[in-house]
Amino acid sequence: MSMDNEEYTGGGTTATAVGDRPVRAQRAARGVAAPPRPARVPRRPAPARPRPATGPAPAAGTAQAPARRPARHAPRAPFVLLIVGLLCGGLVSLLLLNTVLAQDSFRVSDLRDSTRELHQQAQDKKKQLLSGSQSDELARKARELGLKPDRSAPETLTVTDGQVAPSQAGVAGQ
Repeated sequence: MSMDNEEYTGGGTTATAVGDRPVRAQRAARGVAAPPRPARVPRRPAPARPRPATGPAPAAGTAQAPARRPARHAPRAPFVLLIVGLLCGGLVSLLLLNTVLAQDSFRVSDLRDSTRELHQQAQDKKKQLLSGSQSDELARKARELGLKPDRSAPETLTVTDGQVAPSQAGVAGQ
């Protein structure tokens, strides 16, 4: 699969198999110069770690740098226990919060039911009051109590002399 005979018309790249790719030497033989490779920046060497001395102890009179302790990592068990404890505490607090909200929900539901019952009782009392204040109902209750209608003529009070006089039938305003 060589690309020697093909013309490139632009727009996109053409993939070739790895074995069919021309080698740099072949390009140079054809007179095609390969683009130069970018210069590599050398990496910084890693800092040297002090190694514990395993040899014999230094002589008493020689000056030697004090031996450094190897870096000690913090133990993982307390950290893991702390994280597990925090997660468990969060879970317990969420469960308690959920329980309190559920209790409040039940309380609100009970209060709504009792309010509904009180509204129903108030409507019943209004109905009783309206039906009890009708004239025929009042007359019936009065008869039950032994009261009789007053059939006497109404009396009027005259403003000029302050005397009470029976009113005359058919004449109003005297």
